[in-house]
Parts: sequence; C-alpha cells; structure tokens
Amino acid sequence: MNRVWLVVITVVALVAVLAVGVVTYAPQETGGCVAPPGAEQQDLDADDSPEVAWPHTPGERVVVHFAVAGLPDRYAALVGEAAGIWARSPCVGPVVVDACPAEANCSAVVARERGEDDDTDGESDSDDRGGVRRSNTITLYTALLDDESGEGALPTIVHEMGHTFGLVHRLDPDSVMNAETDDSTDPVPDAIDFANLVVVYG
Repeated sequence: MNRVWLVVITVVALVAVLAVGVVTYAPQETGGCVAPPGAEQQDLDADDSPEVAWPHTPGERVVVHFAVAGLPDRYAALVGEAAGIWARSPCVGPVVVDACPAEANCSAVVARERGEDDDTDGESDSDDRGGVRRSNTITLYTALLDDESGEGALPTIVHEMGHTFGLVHRLDPDSVMNAETDDSTDPVPDAIDFANLVVVYG
C-alpha cells in the first residue's frame, strides 16, 4: 500500500475516533498496527483480571508461538484454526508449532481432564514480569470440551488465545471475548476485539 493511502486511512480513522469516541478497525483496510493518539480499549469488563502484552516494538506485529506437542489431534487442529482467525490482525502473528524455538514468545497448549472449577472448559495462565508477558499456558479441559462440537470448542480456544495476546473480557455478550462462550458464539473476533489489539500493540 502506498503512503498516500496509508495517510488517508489514518486520517479517516482519527476523524472517526474523534467523532464517536470508539476505535474502529477493519483488518483488510490497513497494513499496520498503529493506534490513533489517545486510543483506549473499548467495552472492557472492569471486574476481569488485567492482562499484559508480549515484548514488542509498538506498531510492529508480535509473533507468538503456540506449542501443541502432545495435544490430541482434534484440539491441535482447532488451535490451528484459531491461529488463522487471529492472524487477520496486523498486530499479532500466531504460529502453531510442536515446540517453541528458544527465546520465542511461547504459549504451551495442554489438555487436562478437569480443572478446579468443573464448569470451566479452558483457561489461560501467564508468567508476567515487569509488566511484560514472558510465557503463557492455555489449558483445555477435555471433560467438557469433548462433549462440545467444533462450533463450541473453537470459540473457547479463540477466547483463550485472546487472553494470551493480552485481551481482557468484554461486556458484549456476543463477543468471543465475553466471559461466557458456547455453541452459539461466533468464533471470529469482532471489530472491537481487533481494535483493542491495535491499542495494546500499536
């Protein structure tokens, strides 16, 4: 994309933010991860635990590896599908691997039968030091997920990957980043989810 179009798109986005106070983002219309000045994340659940970003250079795509060695084939395939969904963002580059390269931003994805809470089908747990994410583990609880269709399990995995990237829960009940997901949840993040990533990494 040439510079003239990039400037035009940036100006239009800034005008939209000033006009309505909401960051809008359409992945196909911009090639970079640049947040307008003063942009803030939208529709956040104030009761949720805070999340932090991986080490990054603002505006540049941050690559996060998701290690799936030992994961049942069904879930490894769903992690790959979820990575493809999040890869629509210019801010994050999810890569599915058997094992993470040394020094890489790495999230292990593991399967366990049950968690401490019997109604939890997945969770994301991170090692955050100095306000930066250093590593992460997504745990998928198969006692519940095995009974769910792909339409139910995929939103769970997309949701937990969102936390891995530094997103918190959303208030919108239709968002894949809402605290509750099920078979009716659209696994594709909406414009606000993508815009929030721009704020985190731009």
